[in-house]
Formats: sequence, structure tokens, C-alpha cells
Amino acid sequence: MIKLLLNTSNKLLLSFCVISLTVLVLITVIDVFGRYLIGIPLSGTSEITEIILGMLIYIGLPYISRKEEHISVSLLSNYLPNNFKIIHKILVNFIVTLLLLVIARQLYLHGIDLKSYQEVTIFLEIPKAPIAFTMALLTVLASLNTSMNMFSYIFDKRGITADKQSI
Repeated sequence: MIKLLLNTSNKLLLSFCVISLTVLVLITVIDVFGRYLIGIPLSGTSEITEIILGMLIYIGLPYISRKEEHISVSLLSNYLPNNFKIIHKILVNFIVTLLLLVIARQLYLHGIDLKSYQEVTIFLEIPKAPIAFTMALLTVLASLNTSMNMFSYIFDKRGITADKQSI
């Protein structure tokens, strides 16, 4: 049930990534055409671009962490026997889960601070607290994905395959 929920949320987040990138491209094209052809730039383009780019990172984080498609440096892990590779994957996913939970906590606390100060963006006056809370929630979802990875290695439901791209 949890796996189905996480897989569905990952597909939904992937759709949000595509929509966000499309909106980002449209805003940039409209701003450039407006600025150079008509002489009227689109108001608030830099703020919207900053928000969308920040959200794109956190929208993609759960998807990448579930599929383990992040960039990794394999200096010694390629030479480990399969038993040690599994232990290595379990430890890495455990550490990443803890780090993501720490980051999520800090984002949540930052969101509380932003909400208490009623912080908004300068030009469009978009509240910043909901953005921080959304980033915290997406980071928690990414930590759930890495913990699911860890448990799938523990219970031998996911085998060790050769890394797609290791440096």
C-alpha cells in the first residue's frame, strides 16, 4: 500500500516537474519577446523564475531518490563483493534518510520563521512560508523513498545491479 502510494506520488511529481519546466520556458519566452520586441518586460519574472527553479529541485528529489538515479562517486564500492555492496547500499540509504530528515526539519523551522515574520517576495508579494513548507514536505517524501530503498535491500527485494553512471 505504501509502495503504491509512493509510486503514484512519484508519477504525480514527475508530471509537476514537466509542468513547472513548461511554465518556466513560457515565462522566459514571453519576457524576452516582451522586453525586446514590445519594450515591456513581464513583471516579476525573476521572482517567479527563482521560485520555480527552487521548487523544481525539491519536486525532483523524491523521484530521483526512489529510483536511485542521482550522481554517485564509486571509488571502492565497485570492487566490493555483493554482500558488502548490499550493506553499503543499506548504510548509504540510511545516512541519506537521516540527512534528508534533518534538512526537512530545518526547512520546516525556516517556514515557521517566515510565517511569523509574514515574509513575502519583494515585487509580487508572494508569501514565502508555503514555499518552505512545501519544500520540507517534498524532502520528507524523499526520505521516505530512501528508507523504502533501504528496506528493499534489507529484505532482498532489490538486487544489486551495476551502477548506470558512476564516477
